[in-house]
Amino acid sequence: MDTCLRLDLLVSLQLKTPAVMTPWRAAGRIRVARTMAPTREMSLETKERIVKLLEEGNSSRMVAKDVGCSQSAVSKIWTKYKQHGMVVKAKRTGRPRKTSKRQDKQLKAICLENRKSTTKQMKHKWEEAGANVCDRTVRNRLKEMGFQYRKAKRKPSLTPKHKRTRLQWAKERQSWTVDDWMKVIFSDESRICIGQGDDAGTFVWCRSSEIYEEACLKKTTKFPQSLMIWGCMSGKGTGEMTVVNSSINAQVYIDILDSFLIPSIEQMFGDNEIIFQDDNASCHRAKTVKVFLGERHIQSMSWPANSPDLNPIENLWWKLKKMVHKKAPTCKADLATAIKESWHQIDAEYCLSLIKSMPQRLKAVIKAKGGATKY
Repeated sequence: MDTCLRLDLLVSLQLKTPAVMTPWRAAGRIRVARTMAPTREMSLETKERIVKLLEEGNSSRMVAKDVGCSQSAVSKIWTKYKQHGMVVKAKRTGRPRKTSKRQDKQLKAICLENRKSTTKQMKHKWEEAGANVCDRTVRNRLKEMGFQYRKAKRKPSLTPKHKRTRLQWAKERQSWTVDDWMKVIFSDESRICIGQGDDAGTFVWCRSSEIYEEACLKKTTKFPQSLMIWGCMSGKGTGEMTVVNSSINAQVYIDILDSFLIPSIEQMFGDNEIIFQDDNASCHRAKTVKVFLGERHIQSMSWPANSPDLNPIENLWWKLKKMVHKKAPTCKADLATAIKESWHQIDAEYCLSLIKSMPQRLKAVIKAKGGATKY
């Protein structure tokens, strides 16, 4: 009986062992070192206050509660004070900093002087000012200042006159609500090329020996086939769109407006008054075009030059090109079909979201004092 009881006890202990094993034993006897986040050093005034409170007879627990630190920190400060007779600053380990605050300001000025400079170019200029550093130190200091080496955004060139016009235009309409912008129909022309819309690049999975294999290449063409299109949109959705097979002059533009703008207005707004927007292309501002719009009682909106960021249809073109690219057309006929199919697949909710962004676009222009914005 004693033997049976001992066996049962041994089995029960073996079964309970995993439940009472420590985490490092259950993980194969491997201890995982935990790294603590660096703590901010206590100020000299706080340390002196701790010493003063302890000299007055307060307990370390009361002092820790009063100052807002741990009791062990209070004890360490008191021990060091008794050893040295003063509150000493802890010695720092590691390599000392190679540059001073004054030299860091010099590097900032060098960077702001020409933002397109490379790290090596800035290093040479910094060395001329007296710094003895390597390329990595230059990058580290710029990173500390918040600078990052980014791909420059492509934006139209704006002269001081352009900025003044954009700022005035935005201020005149800053009180417009989304309902006011819902009465505007935006239009524009755009050229779509085969293969266009792959701005983010193409990534493939391949081995180092397969880089130039057919399936791992991104094909490019020297002279890609393209089509020019005209389209319009509002907060109610997309209007008519057409492929333009010839160069656009005043008469061609009038034909486009008569055949596609007028039906779009009737379909989306009926007999309600609208405001028509187009840019300042010479064919758009021809006298015959103004006469045509006047005869149709269509109010035209003034437009600041070089301002695609204020026209929400530019975002619609970007989305359209992405959709066309996914269809992978290989010839002009396929491209035209892909454009028409993609145009009708753009939902009204997307157009409405673009119109709702107009107040924010105006605020961005005003904040930039007429300069470039993120839109």
